[in-house]
Amino acid sequence: MPKIDSDWPAARAHRGLLRQRLAVVAGGLLVLTLSPSLSGADRPATPTIAQVLAVCERGYAAGDKGVDAAICEWYANPCGCKPGAAGPGGEIWCIPAAEPAAATIRKVVTELRRQPDPTAPVERVVPDILARLYPCRPPAGESSVHSPK
Repeated sequence: MPKIDSDWPAARAHRGLLRQRLAVVAGGLLVLTLSPSLSGADRPATPTIAQVLAVCERGYAAGDKGVDAAICEWYANPCGCKPGAAGPGGEIWCIPAAEPAAATIRKVVTELRRQPDPTAPVERVVPDILARLYPCRPPAGESSVHSPK
């Protein structure tokens, strides 16, 4: 028993040293990861339509689960697309609250497939698609009165 008691402070100090080293390594990795964005140089490019479509296809193949499905949702349904959400270019779209996110994503992906330039940045195209599919104002000639729920 005395040996265990005498080893306890040494083991505790060793664990503390390991934690310090881990913190230094993690901090170094964080600096390396953020340094391009902090300097403003070599900013990462936004994904293209083709890249997002490939990710979405992999997400669909996985049953709309996993990282690929989450990335697809992130780009095809930005900001969670809450009613009245604004896109990066100031576009406004109003997705009906009753529409499931999966339905919105499928519609946007269908429209992305129709785009003439698959190398276009997806973040510039999706807000326009959402504004066209889900305008906040009714088209000319339609009533602005909403049916009661």
